[in-house]
Amino acid sequence: MELALPITVYWDLAPCAPSDDSLLRICDEILECRPLILQLYDPSSVLNEGVCAILERFKRSSVAVSLTLSNACLSSLAETSRADLGVKELLGACDTLDSLRDFSQISELGVAFYVNTTNWRDLPEVVSLCRERGIKRLVLPMQRLYHGEEPFLLNRENQGILEHALVAVGGVSDFRLTIHDPFLWRAFNPGIPFPQGGCQAANTMIAISPDGGVYPCPTFPVRLGEIGATSLKNIILSPVKKVLRSKIVRYPASCDNCDEVAVCRGGCRGRSYVKYGSYEDVDDACR
Repeated sequence: MELALPITVYWDLAPCAPSDDSLLRICDEILECRPLILQLYDPSSVLNEGVCAILERFKRSSVAVSLTLSNACLSSLAETSRADLGVKELLGACDTLDSLRDFSQISELGVAFYVNTTNWRDLPEVVSLCRERGIKRLVLPMQRLYHGEEPFLLNRENQGILEHALVAVGGVSDFRLTIHDPFLWRAFNPGIPFPQGGCQAANTMIAISPDGGVYPCPTFPVRLGEIGATSLKNIILSPVKKVLRSKIVRYPASCDNCDEVAVCRGGCRGRSYVKYGSYEDVDDACR
């Protein structure tokens, strides 16, 4: 089923987002779409006026805001809690073990660990470090592929390596996990079906890049429009978005004889699009 409007909006801010009316206009356009969740990411080293203005605008709404901040920004917040910021969830962004070790002690902090080709083997130690520090909320965010980055994926062999390493550190049953990659999900949750039922780009989610571009999701670099040129709601309801979603729903023909197609639906369609420039190719992680 295709949703008219997304449940989740991902909004990645530019470093040191300015405190101007353009940010508040984007807030209002997001609110007009009535999402349930806003995933807000700010890479800045301090919590600047622009982000504070965004948080203040959403405090008066029913949207649940998940805020991801850099370690430097978290350090500047000292004992600030998520309640002080008015957010439902506060996450610290990192992609190395050292940056995770340096995290400030903030009440109810979760970890957003950005997995890539060089750090995926560190995930068992990430789990151990989080457990030692009493952090039981772990998010493995979708890879951002707005600017031609190389997609990360796990092949079947590496899925098995990671699965066994996670068992060796005690598993993850005591964690609250969010994992968007169905193949990473398998390593963390062997035997449990991936909960999202195939690629949800341009359906339950939409993404706004730091330059105001609107995308099906952070991993699917097909630009649907730009905030400022037209409204976010018009972009989401546009024929361009509907056509793209119809292509995503149709899994690749090469999946026809796969026993897992009903759940996998071709894997990460954004990743396959980056690799092959086509909607008809299967995610390499499936192969």
